[in-house]
Amino acid sequence: MPPPPKNSPYRLIVEGPDDLHAVTHLMKRHGFDWDDAARTRPFIESAGGIDELLEPLKRSTDAKSYARLGLVLDADLKVTDQWARVRGCFSSLGILLPDAPSAEGTIVDIQQPGLKVSRVGFWLMPDNQQPGILEDFLGRLVPVDDPCWAYADEVTNQSRARGGRLAQKDHAKGRIHTWLAWQKEPGMPFGTALTAKLLGHDSPEALRFVAWFQRLFS
Repeated sequence: MPPPPKNSPYRLIVEGPDDLHAVTHLMKRHGFDWDDAARTRPFIESAGGIDELLEPLKRSTDAKSYARLGLVLDADLKVTDQWARVRGCFSSLGILLPDAPSAEGTIVDIQQPGLKVSRVGFWLMPDNQQPGILEDFLGRLVPVDDPCWAYADEVTNQSRARGGRLAQKDHAKGRIHTWLAWQKEPGMPFGTALTAKLLGHDSPEALRFVAWFQRLFS
């Protein structure tokens, strides 16, 4: 699957490669044709972390270089703190964001002379309202009747009691990787697991994300 051109006027910046592949393959499951050269497709950039995602936007005109710009980042431990950081970054560019992120994903249309960007969008994993990360979002795509999912949660907790070094803040990562390790093809990457339909594609959060993506880049 060839990527959209890097010089696309639409840009989606995500924290890391796991986010990139998860978004790409989730949207493909919903019929988004990344190969359709007749449509303007966002180039997805993996920043390499939250600092690497936001800091360049503060120091340069990167945020103003695209007709449409989307950011996907983890809410982490506190949604309000992460959103305040995002708001501060864009405030320094003269782009004012709402006081709180929308549960449906935040999109702001910009009509400001001298700015190329006309629309910016933000999605805080997992659902714009609760603390968490990409793996929490993907965990909600595990089939609800899968008996190993609850067990993966249990043994991930038990691992710490047995000397496992997984931090509590990384529990969601350990849980989903444990569950993926027990599949017929162990340890699939997230994008491959979506394509193989080990993971679903239509949780409420996933449907809201897809609707947000389509509104932002339609």
